[in-house]
Amino acid sequence: MIDRRYFHANGVEPIPAILILVSSAVAIAVSLHSLSSGYYVVFQNFFYFPIILACFFYARRGFVFAVALSCLYVVLLLSFTQDPEHLLGAIVRFILFVLVAAVIAALSADQQRIKTALAESERSLNDIINFLPDATFVLDLDGRIVIWNHAMEQLTGARSEEVVGRGDYEHAYRLLGKRRPLLADIVLQDDPEQIRRWYPDVRNVNGVLSGDLEIEDLHGKKAVVWAVATPLRNNQGEIIGAIESIRDVTLLHDTRVQLQQANESLTLANTKLHLIGKMTQHDLLNTTQALSGYIELIRQATAGDRPLAEYTDGADALVRTLCEQVEFARDYQSVGIKEPVWQDLQYTVANGLATVTSKGVAITAAIDPVEVYADPLLERVIYNLATNAIIHGQTVTEIRFSTERAGSDMLLVCEDDGIGVPEPFKSAIFRREHYSHSGYGLFLACEILAITGLSIREAGIPGKGSRFEIRIPAGLYRSIPDREQQNEC
Repeated sequence: MIDRRYFHANGVEPIPAILILVSSAVAIAVSLHSLSSGYYVVFQNFFYFPIILACFFYARRGFVFAVALSCLYVVLLLSFTQDPEHLLGAIVRFILFVLVAAVIAALSADQQRIKTALAESERSLNDIINFLPDATFVLDLDGRIVIWNHAMEQLTGARSEEVVGRGDYEHAYRLLGKRRPLLADIVLQDDPEQIRRWYPDVRNVNGVLSGDLEIEDLHGKKAVVWAVATPLRNNQGEIIGAIESIRDVTLLHDTRVQLQQANESLTLANTKLHLIGKMTQHDLLNTTQALSGYIELIRQATAGDRPLAEYTDGADALVRTLCEQVEFARDYQSVGIKEPVWQDLQYTVANGLATVTSKGVAITAAIDPVEVYADPLLERVIYNLATNAIIHGQTVTEIRFSTERAGSDMLLVCEDDGIGVPEPFKSAIFRREHYSHSGYGLFLACEILAITGLSIREAGIPGKGSRFEIRIPAGLYRSIPDREQQNEC
């Protein structure tokens, strides 16, 4: 195999030039001796050597040299004989010399272009790796450093010229201060035992290793880096080396740890506040119940005293309002406490309606077999919608729950045949400040649904009934295709 340094489109290398000149001199000397001895057939084969060498090493310029050498052959032959038969043979050989030279020169030019393109590709690859923002190095099959980019120089303080070509875990020594395998070495070794020994928490996906690594001596301090290593392969799929990139994620890691600690502290504080809130609400409800009892005793003791009765009625109304406020605080405190879950909408609607006091109102449900991703308090939303219709619908005789498709979304609809909602109040009924007039259930329903991106609106016709539409976006509901088969079983 010819060394790549001999392939030059420009310039003259001494060794090929010497070979061509020597073989040309030999061919000419042999030709002169043969012609002077009367041999006109065998000697010309020696001209193939300098022709092939010239075209192989120098392509186009070699072809010019080969044509000149072929012409010299014809001149030498004409100097010794003018025999038509020999002249015809010389012309044929001249043509063969030129054809051989053209073929060799073309092949050589193609090879030179391939070599040049390969060199350019290697330079481009080196430039890309050198200017990657992440510290990156490349190893050959023997574990020697082939590329050490600028980011790696900045990370370790070792210049590329100092480390390229070195083995014996020089890359690890420059990074860790210790000579031990890094991920790139393990990729080359393909040894699962080495992974378990040095990097048990690293992920291995189809031979690509990646993960966070704690290192000890990065610039003299503890640090956490994210590293990824993968094998490099040639066109035949054979591994020819490995590349590893490293990113300093110490700040990100520290921030993540701090956030985790803060989250744990916040969770603990929230648990304590939730417990205190429940205890306070329980005590308040007990106190208001006792206060209601005393008010009732005062009403009985002062029967017939009209002014005092009005006072006791006012106090009783305030106590009921206080109870409603405590109940609201208790319910609102539960919103968002539990993680959203996928829940069967048919069961959720049925469970939400199970505790509704219907007061003679017919309640029906026609729900598609779907699961909805929502807060576990979705049952409470169903309960509040039905209860709200019964309390405020006045003329309600029927409440219907159903599901409809709205493009890619789904609607969970609650309709009734009551008096409906006046236009000015269609949006106000979902706000907190409105609850003193119509109950807080709709505000609470809106808050529960918003946790997972669901929304609610009132779309009924005033005087003909209310229609509450819960919009469930695509991706937050999914079909249960086996429901009918399960029921049959």
